[in-house]
Amino acid sequence: MRKKIKSEKLPKSHIVDLRRVRLVFFIGLIVVIAYCVLLVFRTGSVIKQNHTLKEQVVKLNTKLDKSSAGTTSYNPIVGQYLGAFITNYYTFSTDKSSEWVKSVQPYLAKDLLVTNSLNTTNSKLVKAKMNGVFTVDSVRTAQFEITLSVNDKQSDLVVNVPYAQDNDKLTVVGLPYVANAIDSVGQVASSRFSKIGKQVNDSEVRERVQKFTKQFAQKYVSSSTKDMSLLMSNPVGLNGAVDLVSLDDSSMRVTGSESNPVVTAQMTVQIHDTDIKQVQTIRLELKKQSATYFVTKFLQA
Repeated sequence: MRKKIKSEKLPKSHIVDLRRVRLVFFIGLIVVIAYCVLLVFRTGSVIKQNHTLKEQVVKLNTKLDKSSAGTTSYNPIVGQYLGAFITNYYTFSTDKSSEWVKSVQPYLAKDLLVTNSLNTTNSKLVKAKMNGVFTVDSVRTAQFEITLSVNDKQSDLVVNVPYAQDNDKLTVVGLPYVANAIDSVGQVASSRFSKIGKQVNDSEVRERVQKFTKQFAQKYVSSSTKDMSLLMSNPVGLNGAVDLVSLDDSSMRVTGSESNPVVTAQMTVQIHDTDIKQVQTIRLELKKQSATYFVTKFLQA
């Protein structure tokens, strides 16, 4: 007869150990999965932030390009330097041609050389007026209206002078050339307060704000800066320099919220003791305080 094989039971300690191993394994697996999910989420967030930053940089560069395109800021040094240059450049005497070269060359770039052969006729700069400074092909350029006397005959012309500037140092980088006068007339932007938001619908709020605005305008023109500190931050007062003629109700627009309304209006003022009147736009950013308002920001245009 065959002997029966007895099945051996695993000790309880082994079973407990296996359960612990499985538990540790599953916990570790969950931790790894959670870490991977977190890593993917953070990577996606970083990618999104980088994309947003790139868009902001592009928008900023575009704004900078638009703000600098065509025009550049004026510095009195530019006018003085270039005024002296064109005076020397357009004042020429045939019997002093060498002196002319010596007077003009220091203003020019080192590789831009002039000779007395550039001028062959006596000339004198009678007057010059700077029209402005702007950019042409990314080069700073100053424009002058000048009157020249050549052979006792005066002529008017417009010239552009290309130049470069490094802080307080300037250099003419191209010879003056005849050009068309600058036409600065152009509607290149909206009015300062064109973006004023959605109007407040509550008629009671609008009436309170309008009433306060009229009171504020009257005090603004008649009170001192010190007295206005009770009504506004960054106080300012005209102290009677002008008289308030009117505040146009039809132009008054109230936006914002009930607690922080913003009002834009046109007021007419008259210079004190004169017949001079002027219409100007005011904008008040308000903060509600009990039964009145406090002006947190005051703008004019």
